[in-house]
Amino acid sequence: MENIKSKRDVIVCRGIWYAMTLLSLFGLSISLNLLWPPGDSSSTSRFLRDGAVSATTFYAVTLLRYLFFTHPPSTCYTEFTAPKERIPQVVFSELALYLVFTTPLHCSLLFTNNVLSLLYISLFIISLFTGGIGLIQLSEKCRMETRHALITLFFGWLFGLFGIFEALYCNDYNGVALFLANLYVMFSLGLFLYNFPLEKDLHTLPASPLPI
Repeated sequence: MENIKSKRDVIVCRGIWYAMTLLSLFGLSISLNLLWPPGDSSSTSRFLRDGAVSATTFYAVTLLRYLFFTHPPSTCYTEFTAPKERIPQVVFSELALYLVFTTPLHCSLLFTNNVLSLLYISLFIISLFTGGIGLIQLSEKCRMETRHALITLFFGWLFGLFGIFEALYCNDYNGVALFLANLYVMFSLGLFLYNFPLEKDLHTLPASPLPI
């Protein structure tokens, strides 16, 4: 019975990450076609286009490898008991959230008064972020804790929308933009404290019945 339940958990959990990666590939393909339509021969964006196509191809090939040429792990959930085991997932989450949040702001400087290009690039970055988490969770050695990965995924989408809002309306709504920036900083700090709680808080944390 436990083996059946374990296999069912693996199928459901891995199915979620497969779906996330497939969804990201769909978003990447849409943003590529919108940013660089077929037949566009402009040389100014050739480097960016080649890099975007290479990233999309890498995601697709890696997903096929995990789907057909890699044995699934015996269990889908990962639990880290040592603080040093949490360092890679915290570093990845912090960097990924920073890029998702700030990329629309940087793109707004390059594409002045071009809202569509900003939205297309934001779609590409969010899709890249989603697929990256999906591929990490499908791997055997680089997996993050499931709860940490889901938290990162949700807030990555949320702060991606916040970044788009700031890029479009930061001059008109300075107070809201400042609030969103402070919210991002507070969440980054909270994510760090969540993975590395203070010594006095270790004994007060309730035991969670959910798998992590």
